[in-house]
Amino acid sequence: MLHRLYAPASTGLFICGAIAAIGSLSGYFNSRLEYCDAATSPCTRVAISIDVAPPQTAQDAIVLPGNGKMRLSLGLVAIALLAGGYVVSGLEVEKLSAIARQEEIDAELEEKRQAIVADEEEKKLVLAADIRYKDFEQELLDGYALLLLENNPELAEQILADKPLAQIEQTVTATATIEAASTANAQDSPDTVQDTISPIVVDTTALSSLIAAGTRAIDGLIDTSQSLIFLGTPGAGKSVSLGVVVGRKKKRVGDRLRLYAIAMKNDGFSGAVVARLNADSNQCYDILLEVITELRKRAAMSKSERGEYCDENPVILILDDFMSQQKLLSSSLSKKIVRYPEESGAYQKISLGDAFNAAMAEIIFNGRELNVAGYVGTQSSNIDDLKFLSSKGGRAGVILMYQAFRNVTKNQGNYEIISQAIANQHVIADVKERERMRGVFPQAKALSVQEQRPMILSSNADTGEFILGIVPDMRDEYREYERLYNGADDEVANFAWTIRKVSQFYPDTTAESLFSEICNRVNDGMSQREIIRTVLKCGENKQHPTRSYSVHGKTLFNWLVENYDNGELEAMLKNDGNQ
Repeated sequence: MLHRLYAPASTGLFICGAIAAIGSLSGYFNSRLEYCDAATSPCTRVAISIDVAPPQTAQDAIVLPGNGKMRLSLGLVAIALLAGGYVVSGLEVEKLSAIARQEEIDAELEEKRQAIVADEEEKKLVLAADIRYKDFEQELLDGYALLLLENNPELAEQILADKPLAQIEQTVTATATIEAASTANAQDSPDTVQDTISPIVVDTTALSSLIAAGTRAIDGLIDTSQSLIFLGTPGAGKSVSLGVVVGRKKKRVGDRLRLYAIAMKNDGFSGAVVARLNADSNQCYDILLEVITELRKRAAMSKSERGEYCDENPVILILDDFMSQQKLLSSSLSKKIVRYPEESGAYQKISLGDAFNAAMAEIIFNGRELNVAGYVGTQSSNIDDLKFLSSKGGRAGVILMYQAFRNVTKNQGNYEIISQAIANQHVIADVKERERMRGVFPQAKALSVQEQRPMILSSNADTGEFILGIVPDMRDEYREYERLYNGADDEVANFAWTIRKVSQFYPDTTAESLFSEICNRVNDGMSQREIIRTVLKCGENKQHPTRSYSVHGKTLFNWLVENYDNGELEAMLKNDGNQ
């Protein structure tokens, strides 16, 4: 700021110095001769310079002494001012030169930074493409192995005679793996998780250990006040894991837990105050402001008062489907401007998207001690997409929960998000820890596919290490929390044609037992049409409240499959022509 005063200061000094110099040289302070000129004006005295000869008619001439000291002083002042102006102008020139040099250095550094970023992005793309290719290659080889068994029934019979059914998939996978290893021509990248080099031997001990690790990873989230980031592809079970964590907290703390949620779908989140960004962005911003206001209120409390209050009143803000929210904030809501409060009480006008990121960053960095946490569910595999975690300190302030799942029935999903996380030094900084995860990953992937349960990678281990395991089946627990806190009760909440309870239709049974009976009939070879007519009694008994086969029967059947099936029944009914 000081260099901005150099130019006006030097100009002022030069002007004052010039005035002083003119005054000292003007002769005003020299000795003068005063006289009366009888020829012109006898009564008026005239003063002239001592160096000028008076006219012959001059009378009563008197010499008036000059003020040499004043002239000398003005001369010295003029010299000082001019010298000061010169010095200040020199400082201005030097400062401008320094600024120009700094700008050149900044431009050069920015150019180098852009080059480094571009190089890193290129490496990421190459690594991601290599991982996707390897997953595709593995799936292709698995398909060839299964086709070989289908075309050679005698081979399948021989395998069945020698091994239990659970080991058949292991044999097929091992065969495909050996073939992949024999046809590989290039060395794999050291940062890529390898899970296809050697056959994976699956054992019950490993399965129990991995499920225990997954259970420990979920259990470790209940008491923490840190913010949680759930990362995973669609269908990987993020919503169930998040719902169970929130449900357990709600069950433990009760109504003292203040839950808020900003989502894209009409979900309950264990009784949270919910707003949908794609329906009412103003309501979403109100929720954001309420959480930030509460956080700052806690920060302003005295330490003695703050500790007890925060411990007794936890706050959680859930941002579900965060990447879809970000796309909406950067497109149709990009021009929405809000008044975001500063801690001083002033307001600044920023975009709604910047307000989301600013609020989340404040929660991440300051919320842990104040018991205010953010739970974010995102489909992105890149942690850099979360702008509020742009720094290393931001990533250290949250618990990262990666989930991946390959649904063999629907032929969708992969484990790329976890393999990339294990290979990413920005996620797992320790080299030995990354190597340890690489050793566990192939076995965990094989068991995840075999058991049809999601794989989980968590940064919440007590020892500072990561946890890699298999998520236990928590769907019943998740549905129970939905029933308890969202008012689902035992009624068929998703029926379009009724809101009455299942017990009103089938007074001697429950929805679970109905589904169990359906599974038994499918195993007996009964078609879906016959199940609907006999087990559900739709289309036969005209007095039954679900008498319509096409409307009531199919709706009830599909609802039971969607809410109680783990994928097995859907696979058995896949080729049913009546479905």
